[in-house]
Amino acid sequence: MDPRIILGKILQRFSDKGFCQVSGYNKFKYLRENKNAVYVGREKGKDTRIGFGKVIIGIEALQLNPDLYNAGPNALRKFGITHVNSPVWSLLHLMAMEDYK
Repeated sequence: MDPRIILGKILQRFSDKGFCQVSGYNKFKYLRENKNAVYVGREKGKDTRIGFGKVIIGIEALQLNPDLYNAGPNALRKFGITHVNSPVWSLLHLMAMEDYK
C-alpha cells in the first residue's frame, strides 16, 4: 500500500482517538496538524512537531522490514529518525502490521 495512504489512515486514527501509546511506553496526545506535520503533546517533555516525512520513512522501513514493528523505538534511529523516534514509533502502532502490506 502507498505510504501516503497509510499516513492518512494513521493521522485519522490519531485524531479520532486523541492519543497514541504502545503498552509500556509514554503516551502522546494529538494536538493539531497542518499540511506538513502533526503536533503531539508529550507525557514527559515539550510539545513536539513531527514532520510527515519522518512518519513516511517509518512506514517504508516497516514495509521493508516488518520485524521493526516489535523492535522498539530505537530501531528507527538507523533510518534517520532521531529525537522523535518514540512518538513516530507510537504513531506507527496505530495500525496493525498487516495494514502495512
